[in-house]
Amino acid sequence: MIDANMETIQDLDSVTGFYEALYHDLKTPMTILFNNIIALERIDGLPKIALDYLEAIKRSSFRMAKLVRDANDRVRLSQGLFVPRYVMTDGVALIKNICESAHVLMLNKNIRIVFSSPVPTFKMAMDQQMWERIILNLLANAKDYSYWGDEIHCKINIKDGNFSVSIRDFGKGIAPELANKIFLRYKGDTGRGLRSGLGLYIVKELSTLMNGEVQIYNANPGTEVLINVPVFHTEEQQEIMTIDDFFSDNMIQMELSSI
Repeated sequence: MIDANMETIQDLDSVTGFYEALYHDLKTPMTILFNNIIALERIDGLPKIALDYLEAIKRSSFRMAKLVRDANDRVRLSQGLFVPRYVMTDGVALIKNICESAHVLMLNKNIRIVFSSPVPTFKMAMDQQMWERIILNLLANAKDYSYWGDEIHCKINIKDGNFSVSIRDFGKGIAPELANKIFLRYKGDTGRGLRSGLGLYIVKELSTLMNGEVQIYNANPGTEVLINVPVFHTEEQQEIMTIDDFFSDNMIQMELSSI
């Protein structure tokens, strides 16, 4: 058992090492699991009941993968092991593409994502994978609070040297007493029993790493979350950060796996 009352750097290092090792050990069986799911999906003539069971296994597997990834990221964030890797990116196209990909997976709840931007394109330095994590986490959270047939609005605003993205749902809103706790670790999104409480914490931490800020409002009806970061440019075309190729390739399905 790991003692929660760690008092030495050695203890902290051992816990970090434990989570890193656990993360890497779990990647192999999860990858094998997903490869077998894909192989089964390619078999022609499977009865509908088998396909339904297979879809349930796949959805639960994505949720498991997300929990493992989020737990590892929580440790990495607390140890300062995340560093933004910036490349010049069309911010409007990036956010729009994320919304379009997520929209397909929300159709079975009849939820429509409405995207808007004041300009068709906008070049800036961005860590594409961090932005994908942020937007998908917020869309997943908005989906969980939305009713059947609702819309989720994703709106870009560019003003005074800042790039902001607003995600708004039209659900039941957020209680005022929770507004200051929603981005705390293990406190944010556990109320419905759907999540680990790490999603919104990771959103806030990643935004902070990009010198940005997160704000949440009761939109009446619904809730609006606003991500705001400063705009800058870079000449260095660094490689996009890859935490893990498997997790990166399946990020959208992982984030929206509770549908």
